[in-house]
Amino acid sequence: MIALLLLFAVAGLMQAARTFTSETAFAGTELAFGFLLLCAYFAGRVSSQLRLPKLTGYLIAGVVVGPFMLDLVTKEMTSSLRVVNGVATCILGLTAGSELNLERVKSFARPLRAVMLVSVVGSMLVIAGVIYLIRPLVPLFADLTSTQSIAVSALLGVALSPQSPAVVMALLAETRADGALSRFMLASVVVADLVAKVAYSIAATFAGVTIGGGVDPLGTVVSVSWELLGSIVFGVAIGMVIGGFLRTVGNGASMFALLICMIVAELGTRMHLDPLIVMLAAGIWLENFSRADASKLLHGFESAQLPVFLVWFALAGTRLDLVQLTAVIGPVMIIAASRAGWHFVATRFAADRAGAPPEVSRHAWIGLVPQAGLSLAFLVVIPKAFPTFGPSAAVLLLGVLAVNQLVSPILLRSALVRSGEAGKKQGGDFAAESGTSH
Repeated sequence: MIALLLLFAVAGLMQAARTFTSETAFAGTELAFGFLLLCAYFAGRVSSQLRLPKLTGYLIAGVVVGPFMLDLVTKEMTSSLRVVNGVATCILGLTAGSELNLERVKSFARPLRAVMLVSVVGSMLVIAGVIYLIRPLVPLFADLTSTQSIAVSALLGVALSPQSPAVVMALLAETRADGALSRFMLASVVVADLVAKVAYSIAATFAGVTIGGGVDPLGTVVSVSWELLGSIVFGVAIGMVIGGFLRTVGNGASMFALLICMIVAELGTRMHLDPLIVMLAAGIWLENFSRADASKLLHGFESAQLPVFLVWFALAGTRLDLVQLTAVIGPVMIIAASRAGWHFVATRFAADRAGAPPEVSRHAWIGLVPQAGLSLAFLVVIPKAFPTFGPSAAVLLLGVLAVNQLVSPILLRSALVRSGEAGKKQGGDFAAESGTSH
């Protein structure tokens, strides 16, 4: 109750403060960051008291105070905070990479390959097929031929297939989960995003040839190849730099790594590299090939992660326009249910056939349901590349994304608790608080 009252008090103070501060000024950016930080924190406390994931509270706080509801945080403010998205993505990549011990991954390499082929690649085909079947319900298909409809369905099927390493990492941290299921989930969502990037280049090329748009087939292939391979090479170099700092200096390693994340967030996009893959490669190098102790870096990193991730997830909530969602609620629910249903059936089938542990077979599919980072990137890219149908497609994509962002954290937290892995990881994390029950 106290947390809820404080949440209302913070909202009232924000409304009062905006009367004294220009929302486009630097002070307005600081105000928005601090306000989202406090709102997300208190909303997470309220959510935890209701036995829901704190992440759900962060997202709902963003929805409520964002430009589509109370407008306490305007679109201009969210744009000025884009650096938070980049830094959070880099922190996520470094943390996730440092958690991926390749020796451990080898133990479930066969189930991982099976799930990637059957569930992840299969979901692209299933979603595309569902979209094609329900196209009479989707206005953007009204003026398209059958061949064009197939191309657009394939593009949307790929765009809706990515997972969310951010959500999985947040829930693993909040529940302090550790075990076969947790490691499998983390590895699967990271690899699945890489698969989706490659698949998107193919689907975008097909759609560009069939319909036309701002897509150069050869240029797309070259761009994606550079983004993947260049990011990996650059990431290994970054990992060497951080590893060298850990071995030779040691003190202040977490602040040094945070500075690296800020540089990569700004520099990486200008070099057409993927900051997530860069820092993921850096983390994998630190954990598996460097002589430095990556665990020391991660323990010191926790205090820096907290404010960035709280604001990041709240910012994700500000993008969700629930009013716009209601306009396409029918197709959105069909697509979201088909996507989750396919992951449920296909992941359990593939994991069982590949000899995965029982807890992986039963629960791993839930880790593939959340959506965030890469799907949000496709929301920006598709309207620019395909101006004829892209804006309408973005509405559909955003609707499915909103449903999965709001529902999947609850399912994922429940799965981690039921698997018995919650609470097995020692130490705190950015989403966890001392004394919090799970």
